[in-house]
Amino acid sequence: MFRSTLVLSLLFAALGAWGCRERQVVQPPPSQPPALAASAPVTVPVEVAPAEEPPVDLHRRWEITVKAGPVARDDVVVSTSFPGTPAVKSVQLRESSGARVPSQMQGDGQLAFRIKAMKAGAQATYVVQEGGAAAAPGKGGGLAVQAADGLNLTIDGKRVLTYRTQREPSQSDIAPEYWRSGYLHPLYSPAGVVLTDDYPKDKPFEHGIWSGWQKVAAGDSRPDFWDSGRKKGRSTSESVAPVWGGPLRVGFGAHQFFTDMDRQPGVTVLREGWAVTAVRGRGRAPCFVVDLESKQESMKGTVVLQENPFGGITIRGNRDWQGADKSVFLTSEGKDRTHAQGQAAHWCYLGGTSGGKMAGVAILAHPQNAGATEAVFIDPQDPVMGFAPTQNRSLETRPGRPFVLKYRFVALDGQPDSKLFDRLWSDFANPPQIEIRLLASK
Repeated sequence: MFRSTLVLSLLFAALGAWGCRERQVVQPPPSQPPALAASAPVTVPVEVAPAEEPPVDLHRRWEITVKAGPVARDDVVVSTSFPGTPAVKSVQLRESSGARVPSQMQGDGQLAFRIKAMKAGAQATYVVQEGGAAAAPGKGGGLAVQAADGLNLTIDGKRVLTYRTQREPSQSDIAPEYWRSGYLHPLYSPAGVVLTDDYPKDKPFEHGIWSGWQKVAAGDSRPDFWDSGRKKGRSTSESVAPVWGGPLRVGFGAHQFFTDMDRQPGVTVLREGWAVTAVRGRGRAPCFVVDLESKQESMKGTVVLQENPFGGITIRGNRDWQGADKSVFLTSEGKDRTHAQGQAAHWCYLGGTSGGKMAGVAILAHPQNAGATEAVFIDPQDPVMGFAPTQNRSLETRPGRPFVLKYRFVALDGQPDSKLFDRLWSDFANPPQIEIRLLASK
């Protein structure tokens, strides 16, 4: 278990749903975020906590029913909470036949497990027995390891991604106005191909998988959180908390500041919370599946993210994919790079060859996103793509009135797999229904 030396005071509710006590790094934000110095790196102190006391066996038993719904299911990790008190610490999960089911108990009381293939309209029953030793991640689990420059996530011993917490880059030729933290890079395919780029020479303000807005109205100020080279805004990682791992999945929560450098230098305009969870797909097409939920909120007054053809959560692909003829682009509607810009889609894919290996990444948009169904943004030449929730409208946020964006990233080797993306989008947008009821308690 990893914990920081501070106490978490602000964490969005969405992050709690994915938390776990097995590994936890905690660096809570202050109640009123201070302005951050442009070159100040963010550090995440970590200490190893003593082992928890063995869980108390209260002999409670539950029945869980999973309903596939209108679509077939295959290789899906689902989760559910337990009603009542006290909180559940450890369980054993079995099928109705008695076969043991791999599961992961999380510190917030959520139980995660992988269901078997189910036909549309089918349902499956599981029995949960409280108590017993919690499953250890072991060799095949998900791990989160803090490094000097960020948080590294691995699954089954393979690197999945890094969340960057260090603001100053390792390259010495990057101007300070482009320095940034609070983004994902590298993102890997299961075969180890790097799918993202950082500080590209043509646009050093683009960073792996990052969040940014170009046209922002905060009172009479007009900060730019897209192109930091204009020196009108900057983005910085504030905190990482919590961090978790286990037999099935690994993830973390984090916060970023968007700081005005236009007419309110040093004033935090937006605060963004991320919840990131990664699992490994084990179907016919091995892949890494990374879910990212972003919750953004104004710190003071109304902030308007004005209509713009790009902005939000965006990905900069591998630099070997530079040029329209060096990459492959596809959407759920079958549109290529030439015809996709500004068009609505459930998912979009970008890939290419690097080191002689074909690999790529798809972004799946959740239907409940602000501005859904979202329009695609694809650069005509650069390996840059994403969904732009402000492409056809403006978004507003006020203190206490955040907006939420949810995306699923699918990293895979080989050619794009439309059937895989469609299936994973269905699981993401309309997950299986889960019912739980108490059978016995002593």
